[in-house]
Amino acid sequence: MDENTESRPDPLTNREYEILRCVILGMSAKEIAKQLTIAPRTVERHIDHIRLKTRTRNRSHMVAFAMANGLV
Repeated sequence: MDENTESRPDPLTNREYEILRCVILGMSAKEIAKQLTIAPRTVERHIDHIRLKTRTRNRSHMVAFAMANGLV
């Protein structure tokens, strides 16, 4: 694995992008779940996956990363 591949985050799924857009809008997990008709815990799992893939610490960091990298 070369240096560039190692530093590049895993691509987000379509659902993860959808959830990320909602997080950027300031929606809570409960609000996102209601809008997407999924369980709040499922939303939280998606958010955890997004954080891991983007190597961010929390929602604020995730939003800043997404904006800075043109993810949404």
